[in-house]
Amino acid sequence: MDTESTQPIQLFGEDIAEVDEFVYLGSLMSVDGSSDAEVKARLSKARHAFRTLRSFWRNQNISQHTKIRIYKTNVLSSLLYGAESWKITEAVLKKLEFFQRKCLRIILGFFWPNIITNAELQERTSITPVTDVICRRRWRWIGHCLRMPSNANAKVALFWTPDGKRKRGRPKETWRRTVAREMKARGWSWKQLEIQAKDRNQWRSMVEALCSSGDDEH
Repeated sequence: MDTESTQPIQLFGEDIAEVDEFVYLGSLMSVDGSSDAEVKARLSKARHAFRTLRSFWRNQNISQHTKIRIYKTNVLSSLLYGAESWKITEAVLKKLEFFQRKCLRIILGFFWPNIITNAELQERTSITPVTDVICRRRWRWIGHCLRMPSNANAKVALFWTPDGKRKRGRPKETWRRTVAREMKARGWSWKQLEIQAKDRNQWRSMVEALCSSGDDEH
């Protein structure tokens, strides 16, 4: 991927350009911690996956149930790959929900001027809202980290707080602030969550209550 290079660094005697974005384990990482570029890339991949199956969606001999299952496995999985680590904002959620609703309307065969409400669309497809799916994945991952040894890198990063003071002004939304807000709303603390995470069944029940939805993402 072409990116604007800055000052090179030395690694094993070779110059390596310092970049603002790079791909790691299939996800696009940004130096500022933003998820905007990754979400844009995921939307592009999901659109391509959906368009590739255009003839499948239009096939009247295939049941709606089968189409929804294929949508989940081939399109939704591509769209939300690595979503548990995204910094989620309202703008990002609107883009993701809009994409999903557009796909579902095509699968059900609703084209202009025929219309269907968002509530009816969700009822007929039993699709979990993207917001709930991301929330569920995020807290499942948190539970996995909390069960790790105290010296595990992922667990250390989960509790790590950067040095220095925050700049003046309204704080930007971050992954950590999203988690902190959900914890505060329910009166949770990291110590309580660490105890609950040890019991996998109890943790699953807690996640289901936190990220309530009428359908499983799988």
